[in-house]
Amino acid sequence: MIQDSEVILLGTCTRTHGKQGELQVVSPNDLLSAANDPQFLFFRLDNILTPFRLLDWREKGTDAYIVTLADISTEDQALRLCGNKVYLLRRDVAENPDEPLLTWQDFVGFELVDEQRGSLGQIKNVDESTLNTLFLLEDGTILPAHEDFITSIDSNARQLHVSLPAGLL
Repeated sequence: MIQDSEVILLGTCTRTHGKQGELQVVSPNDLLSAANDPQFLFFRLDNILTPFRLLDWREKGTDAYIVTLADISTEDQALRLCGNKVYLLRRDVAENPDEPLLTWQDFVGFELVDEQRGSLGQIKNVDESTLNTLFLLEDGTILPAHEDFITSIDSNARQLHVSLPAGLL
């Protein structure tokens, strides 16, 4: 059985596409385009990650994919999958399969440690609803989450080490 830690959110299956069972998956990222020939997509059905063999896919605009799945060949079959979250295996997306791909959401619960100021607190939430991703710390502090600020990641200690610009706090 696939665990949540083994997958990464691709997007949401929003509707059928045509009469042959194709589905539209709205995705805020380009993970499918960047993936290393993924064989499966996983749909969260009744809170269980359920695999479907990915036969074909193509981009639709800048924020969606049209996917064709094995054993889904009618509009009725496809309708049953609409409204569900869709996931990829992390190893299909990672440049180095031995090093898992991390998303901003993976840092929830990490301690944020600045090189100059030391521990800033625990990351309580990550807000990706705007153009600029934000870390929300347990004390209410809001800081920008940006790759350029990250100096190292200690997954075992659950620490995210950063070097924040002067005057940001």
